[in-house]
Amino acid sequence: MKLKYIALIVLAAVTATGCDRLDVKGMFFSSGSHTEDRVGEWLAWNEAHPATVLTGVPDEYRVYVTSDIHITDSAPRAVDFLNAEYADPRAVFSIVNGDIANVRGEAPFRVMDSLLRLPRTYDHMPRPAEDTCFVTIGNHDIYFDCQEYYKKYFHTSTYTVTVQTVGGAQDLFVFLDSGNATHGRRQLAWLKEVLSHRGEYRNVVVNTHTCLFRTSYNYSTTPAANLPEDECYELLDLMQENRVSLFLMGHFHHKEQHTIGDVQYVMTDNLNEEKEVPNYLVVTCGQKVSYEYKEL
Repeated sequence: MKLKYIALIVLAAVTATGCDRLDVKGMFFSSGSHTEDRVGEWLAWNEAHPATVLTGVPDEYRVYVTSDIHITDSAPRAVDFLNAEYADPRAVFSIVNGDIANVRGEAPFRVMDSLLRLPRTYDHMPRPAEDTCFVTIGNHDIYFDCQEYYKKYFHTSTYTVTVQTVGGAQDLFVFLDSGNATHGRRQLAWLKEVLSHRGEYRNVVVNTHTCLFRTSYNYSTTPAANLPEDECYELLDLMQENRVSLFLMGHFHHKEQHTIGDVQYVMTDNLNEEKEVPNYLVVTCGQKVSYEYKEL
């Protein structure tokens, strides 16, 4: 059975490579871009640029979340997703948790960047030319050594965003790099330091690309599929010990929800053109954090 499964993956990989959509080497072996190296670059960029702080936000607000857009040369569903967020008077920003790209080269990152720069105005409030959207890197974003294009447009994938509300509350959003299906020693140390200040925040939401759990519908054991088991356990303990409100993931192109201890673990659906009815996530942050899936 395993041999048959591997053969099907190889066949699909070889077929896909003909149109520059899959890096076979990156699928079966660690990419030429390694987590520890990238995290070093992300943290160096952070040192030269202050962390984002959003101020004057309502005490209860919404965040729109998706992942796995897989852009080729256009992204109509990404446009629809961003328009839904822009049109929601309670929404403050959006999140794309990895796999922006679906092909070799710079084009997917350039398309995503241009979408975020389109000027839009809605009746409820004028929006600036660049609405706020935060992203993480995914495994497809490092295939074909595309991490250089991600870095050119989005600069970092290990960072925090603080939301300060008009009532004096603070929420923390943490963004992680799991493009190689590990967060790495340096990034986990950084995460522990960040979470050591948990008492300063009303809610904490952690974002990454790779799913923590091997699901019932995906038995893949390729290097890009799941986190190492010991790392998964370490993260579960870390999230529980620090009372993390919500842990958001993508990667497997399905909706999935788990509650382990006091922590909600939620996987976003994919938003590329292959999904007949895609879903995105609307997260509401107030005294508690809640969420719901919305059909696009």
